[in-house]
Amino acid sequence: MRTEAFLVTVPAAVVLAALTGCAGPAPGPTVTVTATVTVTPSPVPEVLSGFLCAADENNVWRGKARLTNPGTATNNYVVRFSIVRGPNGDHVGFAEDRFTLAPGASTDVTFPDIYTGDPADLRCIPRVAATPSG
Repeated sequence: MRTEAFLVTVPAAVVLAALTGCAGPAPGPTVTVTATVTVTPSPVPEVLSGFLCAADENNVWRGKARLTNPGTATNNYVVRFSIVRGPNGDHVGFAEDRFTLAPGASTDVTFPDIYTGDPADLRCIPRVAATPSG
């Protein structure tokens, strides 16, 4: 587990001005206030690994990955690879499949034909949704 500490230095005059609503700095010497924040990231098991998605020489977008159930119960999964255009992520194509996996089980996800088109300004984005089986 990784822990990161961040050091934040703010002049006391700025803190006082913010707290009192004053527009200007408080008179007197400048005092430095230091705060340390510790961030402990929570470990997230990887559900989708080995993600590859790209256009081939004929501009056919293909994708694959490995889906794993890291949980302790059987889950239903919906896996979708979306081809999006530009900075706004406008959808131009997608492929989707559904899987049911027991705890610890894995399966290959393969999409041989997601979209056909010039790969310029396009990217492939994977999405996975899980729901308990039952």
